[in-house]
Amino acid sequence: MGTLYDLALGRVYAVALRVLRQPQDAEEVVGDVFLQVWDKAVSYCPERGAVMAWLLTLAWSRSVDRLRRQRRQRLESPLHPEGQEAAYTPGEDDPADLIIDRLSQVQALERAYGALTPIQRTVLELAYREDLSQPEIAQRTGLPLGTVKSHARRGLAALRSALPAGTESP
Repeated sequence: MGTLYDLALGRVYAVALRVLRQPQDAEEVVGDVFLQVWDKAVSYCPERGAVMAWLLTLAWSRSVDRLRRQRRQRLESPLHPEGQEAAYTPGEDDPADLIIDRLSQVQALERAYGALTPIQRTVLELAYREDLSQPEIAQRTGLPLGTVKSHARRGLAALRSALPAGTESP
């Protein structure tokens, strides 16, 4: 196990850091990955791929899981706790032309969203409003995982094409 750790540590950490963008979070994921390897080494199947591929897949999935947990925690905690004055008022100092640009972007996205197929809208809503993973969406909708991935990819591409090049989503 020590040799495996020494050989794979850098690459496992790099994957976690690339996904999480926070060194402390990436270090915790690396610890989780190697703990899982220690506990469940029997789940490794050599017929399905190399050990390094298995480790990097574990690192990626643990990192994404951590991001989802963090996102859920942010959504659950209030932006302005009870009894405190608001720290800011969004858009308060924005010039009129910026507000109009944002409004036109929102309207373009709404038109593109309306043009999506019903299943694309459902998949994107489950992914971004309910924060479900693609396997969870497949389970809930009864669609094959590959179909869920295709609908998500096509839906996002349609929404992305609704925005002019070089602009950020509102």
